[in-house]
Amino acid sequence: MTTAPRLIRFPPERVLEDAAFGRGIIPSRLYALLLPVWEVEIRADITEGEDFSLIDRFLERGLRHGGLHTVDELAAFFALDRALVAQAVRFLAAIGHVEESVGRLSLTPLGQRSVDDDVRYVITRQDRRILYFEALSCSPLTRAHYDQDVVTLLSGESLERALRADRYPRFTPIYATSGFDRAALQRLVGSKDRARFNLPVALDAVESLGEELVFLPVYLVRGRAGLLVYGQAEAGLAPDPELSELCGRTPELLSALDHEEATDDADERVLKVARNWLRQQGFDGVAPEQDDDGTWSVSLPATAFGADGLPVSRIGTYRMAGTRFFRVDCPDDTQRKHALLKRLDQNLGARRQVTRQEAEELVARLSRQLRLEAPTLSRLLGGAGRTGLSGLEAQLTRLEKEQR
Repeated sequence: MTTAPRLIRFPPERVLEDAAFGRGIIPSRLYALLLPVWEVEIRADITEGEDFSLIDRFLERGLRHGGLHTVDELAAFFALDRALVAQAVRFLAAIGHVEESVGRLSLTPLGQRSVDDDVRYVITRQDRRILYFEALSCSPLTRAHYDQDVVTLLSGESLERALRADRYPRFTPIYATSGFDRAALQRLVGSKDRARFNLPVALDAVESLGEELVFLPVYLVRGRAGLLVYGQAEAGLAPDPELSELCGRTPELLSALDHEEATDDADERVLKVARNWLRQQGFDGVAPEQDDDGTWSVSLPATAFGADGLPVSRIGTYRMAGTRFFRVDCPDDTQRKHALLKRLDQNLGARRQVTRQEAEELVARLSRQLRLEAPTLSRLLGGAGRTGLSGLEAQLTRLEKEQR
């Protein structure tokens, strides 16, 4: 077995917290999946938009609206050096914006459209590029999935390393049941929401040069009221609305998950993992409890937390047991309040910029997680000072001054 880098930078326990206390669903399972994606190399005539340079914008406007038709007229009207104007006109002709006939300059249709939209459109013939389509329904992936610094699409050796990795969680690949539907390319070319799907202004004469199946790591949280998919795209911890909707309407995926849930003795596995964990912490006398919503928890006394025990920030968090989990709880209000301060310090204390709204939303979410009434920021400020959480105290002081 080999150890591979973490495929998703946030742990599954954080995903469960966000789903349960940030999104309001009651989670029953969490799966680490590798969703199939078609990586399609295309060749096409590409029209892209870019900003005009200042001189080019004025020259094209002069040709479009000013009744100017020669280099000399353009140079005289804009009080520019003739050689500079001649050089600019040659460039505009090279990119297909200007043409000359019988000694007179005029804009091409591409140039006219550029002036009207105030965007310099440029056509690249026979351009090659990569497009991504999820392989369950051949729908295009959004722009965020093209950020190679954030999103990891696995194939070949990188896929083999991920499947051999001994790091938890182990990701399970979902395989496509059919080949790439090339009609999806034409549907994408006609899409009006071009920026959302990382498309240029126009794609013409499109042809596929080849398709390769690659895999996208995600966490899928399933609950009574639906499911949420968390991936690598976009900043921060938030579900992917497109992938969540896609997975929720894919029968073969839901059927595979249903089969796993039906064949796995899930409750017994949770109980076994929870009892082993309690034994390791020295709490053999504590028994796991099943809550009204069907989830499991272990309730530890206040003395279990502190300098000689578990970190107080562990209260309210989840522990994974395969695709299931249990929650660590404490009946003591004081310890849960300490846990709130500690979690806030972890989330806010080191951050340089946080708005009051962001802080209040975080307080509300963590309070739900810890079964507390959400305190005001001024009340939290006093608690941070008394417990020596200087980073949190500084942040809350700044937010309180901004309010005034």
